[in-house]
Amino acid sequence: MLTKVTTIKNDFSGQDFFVGLDVHKKSWKVNVRSLQLEVASFSQEPDIVNLNKTLRNKFPEGKFYSAYEAGFCGTRIHKDLVGIGINNIIIHPGDLPQTDKQKKNKTDLHDSRAIACYLEKKMLRPIYVMPTEQEELRSLFRCRQSKVVDVVRSNLKLKSFLDYFNIPLPDEFKQATYVSGRYISYLKSITITTSSGTLALQQYVDDLIYQRNQKLELTRKLRKIITEKHSEAYNNLVTVPGIGGVIAMALIAEIGDFTRFKNPDQYASYLGLVPSEHSSGMRIMVNGIQPRCNKHLRPLLIEAAWACIRNSPSMLLYYKKHFDKNNKKAIIKVARKLALTAKAVVVKNQPFKENYNYIKA
Repeated sequence: MLTKVTTIKNDFSGQDFFVGLDVHKKSWKVNVRSLQLEVASFSQEPDIVNLNKTLRNKFPEGKFYSAYEAGFCGTRIHKDLVGIGINNIIIHPGDLPQTDKQKKNKTDLHDSRAIACYLEKKMLRPIYVMPTEQEELRSLFRCRQSKVVDVVRSNLKLKSFLDYFNIPLPDEFKQATYVSGRYISYLKSITITTSSGTLALQQYVDDLIYQRNQKLELTRKLRKIITEKHSEAYNNLVTVPGIGGVIAMALIAEIGDFTRFKNPDQYASYLGLVPSEHSSGMRIMVNGIQPRCNKHLRPLLIEAAWACIRNSPSMLLYYKKHFDKNNKKAIIKVARKLALTAKAVVVKNQPFKENYNYIKA
């Protein structure tokens, strides 16, 4: 007698699965949770297609949510996961809640498990993911900033070489921070005792010239792209006292959409222009500005704040108001107000007006 075998297909329609990913260049650790249980844990090669196939085979018709920490891989994995129908978020590594035990026993398994667990509990806050075009514009600006560092480094190497051989520089070039054409011409004219020393000097000069030209070329190309695609924002930003072309380009490239910040405090926190606090009970301690910030924008805004108080009477009065308490904190307050002003002129699409209250606008 023949017996009919009936195959029952698993169906997880409507069931949520939370996937914690610990991503590395050569391997991924994957942890899956559902209904407050760990239902799968495995390692695999970094491949979106294989991950999707494994999840769909194990849990057919399930609805998947995933998360991973921001790092070397950028947002490519996020966009690929979203593209195949997995609801993914990227989190800041510092925002992952961890117990003291977890901190002292860190492994890929524990990290992926923690991400899945807190994702299921809805305790993870995603970072903002820029459109690809904006990400690439930001990368170009950061490339330009790295060239600024290279120019400074080359100049310091050259000055160290001159000091070693006791070759003095004219007073006009000693403290100069800008590598001008006159400075380059003077360096080319220097010779020392032997041909070997002169050749070594020339190599340092050539390196400085190369790095300087690279920086100038990147600046020109970056300005051309921004003035073509973000002309209104750029033109409004450069009307703000203290904000020149470079800082205007920095704000546009690093922030992109100014309206993504829900309130001024969130915007100031992103820039790192808010104090950090360490309080307990009746003991309140307000420390300096928080260490977590956009490291490309905060130094530029503080530098711009010094120029701003020299060119804007209202900003000078604001600085004077806080100067008596602490001049260092006062300039941070000016930088915060300057950043909020910059945001307002872009969002409202209007040039700067003196004595207009952009904070409450």
